[in-house]
Amino acid sequence: MRRDPIKSAARTLEILELFQEQRAPLRLTYIFEKLGYPQSSTTTLLKSMVVLGYLNYDRASRTYFPTPRVAALGDWVNHHLFGSGDLDRLVKSIFEQTNETVVISSQNDIFIQHLRIVQPSHPHKIALAEGSMRVLPHSAAGLVLMSRMPSKAVDKLCRHINAYLGGTSDRIDIGQLQEQLTWVRREGYSLLAAFPFPNAAGIAMPLPAAPHGVQLTLGVGGLNSRIARHKSEIVAIMKAGVADYAESLRHYSAPEA
Repeated sequence: MRRDPIKSAARTLEILELFQEQRAPLRLTYIFEKLGYPQSSTTTLLKSMVVLGYLNYDRASRTYFPTPRVAALGDWVNHHLFGSGDLDRLVKSIFEQTNETVVISSQNDIFIQHLRIVQPSHPHKIALAEGSMRVLPHSAAGLVLMSRMPSKAVDKLCRHINAYLGGTSDRIDIGQLQEQLTWVRREGYSLLAAFPFPNAAGIAMPLPAAPHGVQLTLGVGGLNSRIARHKSEIVAIMKAGVADYAESLRHYSAPEA
């Protein structure tokens, strides 16, 4: 059974995402027209965010803008998720060597969520948005994370996923999935081609757990033909990058002499 967000919560976050996208003070009219909200409820919501200290209202220009309190909400998250390993350097290195989309992902309940995405300028790519999610078995990153789970945990998770998917054709065949996961465990990485996008493919492998962080994955994706042609090279590049990243984590966590 699909879960819809509470309307007021979704609208609050969508307003903040709109500011992230526009990076400028915004007027009421622009906000409710851009997001398709009723004017009255948008006014009430914006006033509430001002009272709570998350938006600043400039009466002279009649514009709203986020306050530092918004930034403070999440200024600790990157360290918690990524630790102090040089993740940015890893992403940049993999991107420069492959010239394909590079993605850092993590599990979010029954979903995989793409936390960081770097995309090439060439047109031979599949558009992905940071923060986007899909159910775990529908992504190479999700297969990697599920391969690290016991079989009983995978079965239980799949029942939740199938309940969420309902009667759609995307329901998970648990037997087939377990075969995929056996392959991933043996090879140390996952490869998902022509699904969920018919002309796309992705390769993913686990990153070492960061101090105080969560399990992340490194992924490289693009058009099926390009990934298939360079699969061995991409896997070798990713493995070398993961090894370097693991060394950076060990160096950070090692006690000083």
